[in-house]
Amino acid sequence: MRGATWPVAEPDLLAQIEARLIEMESSGALARLEDEARERARRRLEEPDPVPGIAPATEERSRLFDPAITVAREIRTPGGVLIAAAGTRVNPLERMTLARDLLFVDGRREAEIAWALAHARPGKIVLLAGRPLKLMRRHGRAFFFDQGGRLAARFGIAATPSLVAQAGTRLRITEVPIEDRDPGSGDRDSANTEGKD
Repeated sequence: MRGATWPVAEPDLLAQIEARLIEMESSGALARLEDEARERARRRLEEPDPVPGIAPATEERSRLFDPAITVAREIRTPGGVLIAAAGTRVNPLERMTLARDLLFVDGRREAEIAWALAHARPGKIVLLAGRPLKLMRRHGRAFFFDQGGRLAARFGIAATPSLVAQAGTRLRITEVPIEDRDPGSGDRDSANTEGKD
């Protein structure tokens, strides 16, 4: 037994989308959306979201960190040669040295930036808040940003500035309290001299 059939009554989804895009383009709404998306991307690039949970160091504290990992599954070269068996403990500092210290700072505090720039040994400045591109332009030096706070989480960094330096086969992490130069700039919001262009 056969039933009756009817033509498809729903409008073509792709045709609807195309019509809506043409309408948005002619009204200027599409250009506004593109401009807003570009501006959001520029703002995120200029001033990424600060790593949450980071505070100014209040006292000098130092601890050792073991960078070793335990290999979850075996690692082989493309030719099949075993590099590390599953369960092997690997410490990269047993085979190489840390080329540069890591200096974790809040880029909104001028005192922390000055501390990092005055560091005697070669160092990589890692911002947990602030405007890396503006600081690069101002100081003519690379500033890195800990996107998503992955490095801070890995090293257990909760205060800035913090210095990460090699100590044998481990890393020494030292929190260094820094006084703001301007007594009125004690909190991070008022210390935000990176703010307006």
